[in-house]
Amino acid sequence: MSSKRLKSTSAAIETRVQFDALIDEICKLQLDREVAVAARDEALQLVMGKYNPEINNIGETIAAKLVLCEKYATVHRDALYTHGLKSTDSNLGTHGFRTGNPTLALLNAKWKWSDVLKALKDKAWHHLVRTKEEPDKDALKQLDDTDLASVGCRIKQEENFFIEPKRDNPERIQA
Repeated sequence: MSSKRLKSTSAAIETRVQFDALIDEICKLQLDREVAVAARDEALQLVMGKYNPEINNIGETIAAKLVLCEKYATVHRDALYTHGLKSTDSNLGTHGFRTGNPTLALLNAKWKWSDVLKALKDKAWHHLVRTKEEPDKDALKQLDDTDLASVGCRIKQEENFFIEPKRDNPERIQA
């Protein structure tokens, strides 16, 4: 962890014994956290297992009834939505039609996006063609330091301190 992210909550470590004790304490806490997360996740799975079938069933029922209502509303649109309105109220809610955001679609099955690009270029409508240029960072990493510097780059590799508990036998860490 970077020292920029953590602020010390206690005095500095004075001895190797204190350091080792603190490392062991951190490892035990990490293992305790893993046990707590596993318990939480197991409890969540039980709750989800209990309620998800009902939630999914209700969702499927809503979807089926929505299809029926949409068919009816489409056929009877003029009677349901008078005076140019696109929605109206019922006893328990509002229903109607919403206009979505404009999206670009191909004219028909004959056209592909590559055909559109070619047609734009043929018409010299280059202002409608997007070109994204960016450095190939993976390829740049293969250059030596001198070549990298000549194009304004350098390899940066940080070293971060970590503490990771040994999970093979967590009982060996005493409280």
